[in-house]
Amino acid sequence: MSFEHDKRIIIYPNYIDSRKTVAQGRRIPKELAAESPNAIEIYECIINGLKLEAEAEMKCYPRDWMVPGRVRVKLRNDDGSPVNPDIPSRRALLIKVAELVPRHPGRANRKPGALAGPQAAAAAAAAAAGAAAGPSKQQQTGGSKKKKGRK
Repeated sequence: MSFEHDKRIIIYPNYIDSRKTVAQGRRIPKELAAESPNAIEIYECIINGLKLEAEAEMKCYPRDWMVPGRVRVKLRNDDGSPVNPDIPSRRALLIKVAELVPRHPGRANRKPGALAGPQAAAAAAAAAAGAAAGPSKQQQTGGSKKKKGRK
C-alpha cells in the first residue's frame, strides 16, 4: 500500500494579511502584505494573474478559524523544477499574490479598511447586542452598595 504525498503548498489568507501580526500567522512583511484578503481573491489572482495550477478549499486556518478558506498551489513540477521561473519559492509566491490582491476586480467597490466576511457579521452583531442591551441595573440604581448578608 503506497500513499502519494500532496506536494502542493497551502496559502491561508492570514499569510498575506497586513492587519495580522506574525504571531497571528502573517508570513511576509507588513509593507508588502494586502489588507484583509480572502481565499477567493487569492485563488483568482493565482489562476488568472500568475497562471499557476490551484485549488480553493473551504478549510480554516487553525490559529484563526473565523477566516474561512485556503488555496492549494502547484509550485513545482514532478521533476522539482518551478512551474513558473519567476516564482521559485513559497515566499516569492506570497509576495506576488499580495501585490495582485489589491488590484482584484472584486475590490473596486470595496471601502478601504472595511471588514470582510464573518468578521463584519461578528462586529455588527456585537455592536447591535451592545446597543440593544441598554444600561445595566447597577448603572440605573446609581452605584454600588454594600452587600447584605452574613459576614
